[in-house]
Amino acid sequence: MASSPARPAEPRCRSDSIELAASPGSVAPARLRARLDLRDWHLDEVVADVEQVVSELASNAVQATRGAGLDTGIRVTLTFDGSGVLVAVWDAVPSSPVPASPDEDSERGRGLLIVEALAEWTEVRPVPVSRGGGKLVRARIALP
Repeated sequence: MASSPARPAEPRCRSDSIELAASPGSVAPARLRARLDLRDWHLDEVVADVEQVVSELASNAVQATRGAGLDTGIRVTLTFDGSGVLVAVWDAVPSSPVPASPDEDSERGRGLLIVEALAEWTEVRPVPVSRGGGKLVRARIALP
């Protein structure tokens, strides 16, 4: 039985952030940055799941920011800790996202359900006003 190639010896912890405008066009660059980071970190086995989580959380952050009429951006941060990837998305809106209960014909409302299905755990943390306010939505994707 062939084994998969060993992961190259690299620092156990890595992190990268990108700040983007709160516009629908910012979600694709956030996904691209995540894909490039994960490939650079030799984490090809979680690229699809992390990209999906980044897409869903960035979309929610954009919608929340635009819906609140704020002129602020969003920040997407990926952190690899040696055993998983933490996706953290900040936006300036303090209210927590509310999971929807879409019916089977709905085209929207499944983002947080998808994130919860892919992630080992998720959480929402308020960010103190002294540090910019808003919230940080986090989801951890474990390595297989």
